[in-house]
Amino acid sequence: MPAHAIDHINIRAPAALLAQMKTFYETVLGLQAGWRPPFQSTGHWLYLADKPVVHLVIDERIPSALASRGPIVDHVAFGCTGLKDFEDTLNAHGIPFRRTQVPGTTIVQCFCTDPAGNGVELQFDHSEA
Repeated sequence: MPAHAIDHINIRAPAALLAQMKTFYETVLGLQAGWRPPFQSTGHWLYLADKPVVHLVIDERIPSALASRGPIVDHVAFGCTGLKDFEDTLNAHGIPFRRTQVPGTTIVQCFCTDPAGNGVELQFDHSEA
């Protein structure tokens, strides 16, 4: 049986950076912290509706923030609504972003980075542009 969807992204970072990332994903993307199984590691599961899509794990062995757009995983993408509100939120938090349109489609993209330098793509329907 083939894969049919991306389930979640797991991000490891030192505690101080992880706290900044948690704030970013909650404040900018509107994800909400929720139940996390009692793993031996410490971290947070951030939910989109009833699905934990971003897993954050404290790992002091990981270097602090990398340069924008890390060396292997370029970005994670979220389907979104409310383009103007997202742009206002990014601007209010001083988060630089780039808006583009996917040629031949109705998809508008906003690209930014989280506090660790991971690429984040926010996808909107062109009707919101």
